Amino acid sequence: MQFPATMADMLRGGYVFLQTRQCGDCGELVYLFRTPRARKAPFVKTPRGRFISHFAVCPALRVRHAETSSAGQGELFPLSSLETQGADTRAHPSK
Repeated sequence: MQFPATMADMLRGGYVFLQTRQCGDCGELVYLFRTPRARKAPFVKTPRGRFISHFAVCPALRVRHAETSSAGQGELFPLSSLETQGADTRAHPSK
């Protein structure tokens, strides 16, 4: 299936309309569908009446994704957490 798609295209493609709700981050009206693989997916309607993934267009989600993906290795593994593991505790031959 190609997106943006019409409601009819989505229904023919195995999507099931569930409900509408407001995005908690940007306030956009979001249409929730169940995908052919039984997952919930949020879509928004374009000015031409077609649907596109809300994840692709939500400005608040883009900002949040940019903030979380900018973590460097130093932030993921701070030096203090590595130092608390102590010395090498593997068994070594005594000879």
